[in-house]
Order: sequence, then structure tokens, then C-alpha cells
Amino acid sequence: MSVLERDPILAGLLGSTPPCMTQEEATRLLKERYGIDAALSEVACERDQNFHVMASDGREYVLKISNPQEARVTTDFQTQGILWIERHDPDLPVPKLVPTNDGEYQTPVTLSDGRQSMVRVLTWLQGDPLYKVEITPAIETAIGNVLARVGCALRDFSHEGAKQELLWDIRHARRLKSLLHALPQDVIGLTIREELAYYSVEVQPRLAGLRHQVVHNDLNHHNLMVSPEDRSRITGVIDFGDMVETCLAIDVAVAASYLADHPVDALGSVARMIAAYHQVTPLERTEIELMRDLIVMRLVTSITITEWRAQRYPENGAYILRNNGPAKRAMAGFASLDRNQVTARLLLACGLE
Repeated sequence: MSVLERDPILAGLLGSTPPCMTQEEATRLLKERYGIDAALSEVACERDQNFHVMASDGREYVLKISNPQEARVTTDFQTQGILWIERHDPDLPVPKLVPTNDGEYQTPVTLSDGRQSMVRVLTWLQGDPLYKVEITPAIETAIGNVLARVGCALRDFSHEGAKQELLWDIRHARRLKSLLHALPQDVIGLTIREELAYYSVEVQPRLAGLRHQVVHNDLNHHNLMVSPEDRSRITGVIDFGDMVETCLAIDVAVAASYLADHPVDALGSVARMIAAYHQVTPLERTEIELMRDLIVMRLVTSITITEWRAQRYPENGAYILRNNGPAKRAMAGFASLDRNQVTARLLLACGLE
């Protein structure tokens, strides 16, 4: 048995083949269980299967068919988390779950290959994905604000699925060592190995002392929608598939990592977002002191996992590697910054220095 198969967190990366429901099957399921007549088009997805639903009455939805390997408790954790947000901050631009004809927010289905899956329907959020939009100080501020609001909404949420061990949760970054063989032997590969070694010894032991709660954990630029009329207004926060209970600071670092490839002032871009977050949810000094290493470790995680998965699943490589180029650029620049310099800039931005 390989190291990947022995380690439950790494084994989750092996995954199973995503569901493969036909358009006709999905259309029939929508009609029978939700009473929705619609035209469907498939949307790219790494682990699950998603359809964009254009209903005959003009309303739009997402039909999500979960990966059959996903534990039922994990699916329910995501479902209950979205419902929790709706109850505690209904104005947040997150998808709303649509109940079945029987009033259920998730429904089991047997796929044509005999595997079992869960189906959910969510409202479709309008807007342009952030990765297609110019990053400005106004949108950096909006990212920090909306991330903090999502965190506030989830603050008291608990669920038995919240403590799942997820490799995308960088508390478990030491597990990445088993995937380092997938990295090229270049400057980025060397930097990743050096950063991972430092993190394992100097940072990871300190994480237990930080604040913990359920967080989104994947506020990348594909998961944020922006208004076409007002580029400073976020109209959608989507994809709660990596939601997990972890360090609150990690959630901030994840979002910051996608600003770290700013072509002119990466640290300034990150600082503006974090300052906006701090205005809603004040960060503790220790969280800020660790922020540089948390941001870099998210980049390490993103590059390492996607390189490995793209080699294992080449047919889906383009989608898996969609954030890889920006992550490598960010790694090349942000990892070269002095830790004390980064900390001083972030403390100043948050008014703590």
C-alpha cells in the first residue's frame, strides 16, 4: 500500500471518478424532484458535476451532483453551513438552497453506474468572476469586507462534519511532503521545499494557539462574482466545498494568497484586503505575525496539490491548473519578501503599529 493510500487525508486526493449524469437524466431529475422545467448546460468542476439551469420561468440555478466518494456528513456540513449563513446574515451574497418538492435541501440519487450520490439545487448568482476583472483597491477592500462577514456569520456554527481533515486546510501542510515528487526541479520547486521545511518546524506548532472556527477556506478569484455595473461590489461568494473548522487566520491567508501575484505591489494589495477584514473582525497580533507564512503555505499547497492532480488526471488538467500560473508568480515574489517587513506593513495597515 502506498503512502497516499495509508494516509486518510492524502487518500482523499485520489478521489473517485466524478459523477457523470447525462443532460437528459439531470433534466428529468429536476422536473421530478424539484418541479423545475429547464434547459441545462454543464459547468466545469473538479470533483463533482455541476449544471447551469435555465428554468422556463427565467430563473437560474446550479444543479450540483456530489462526488460519490464524499461522505454524507461532509455534504450535510456544507448544506447546513449555507443554511446557517442565510439565517444569520441573509444579505450576504451567497447561494440559496432550493428545496425539493418534499422540502428537502439535499436528495440522494443512484447514478447510472450504480454509485450513490447527493443532489442539491442552489440559486445562480449573477456577475462576472473576479479573475476576469481588474483588481483595484476598491475590490481589495470589498474582498476583505465580505470575507469577514462570512466568517462572522459562521462564527457559532458547529457540525459533526466540521472537523474533517482536509489537505487544503494548511494546518495539515506537512502531509504535502508525500507529493513533492510531482514538483519540477526548478527554483519554484526548491522554494516550496524550503518553505515547507520552515513551516513544519516554526509555524505549524503555533497554530493550536490561534482562534478556530468554521470558515469558507477557498476565497479564490473563481469563487467571487463582481457586478458588471459596479466593479467594487461583490455579488457572489460561491463554492463551500472546502469549508472546514480551522484557524480564522488561515481563511484570511487563503484570500490574501490570490492577491499576492499583484504585478506592481503585491504586499500593498494584500495589506489593503487584510485591513478591510480587520475593520470588521479585528485580527490578533499573533495572527498578523504569522500571516506571511500562512499566505506562502497556501501557495505551496495550491501548487503542490494541483501539479500532482494534473499529472494523475491529465484529461482535466487545464481546469485543475487554472490557478497554478498566478500561484507560481505569487510564490516567486511573495516568498522573497522579508518576514519582518511583511509583518510591519500588515500591522501598520491594521493600525496596530
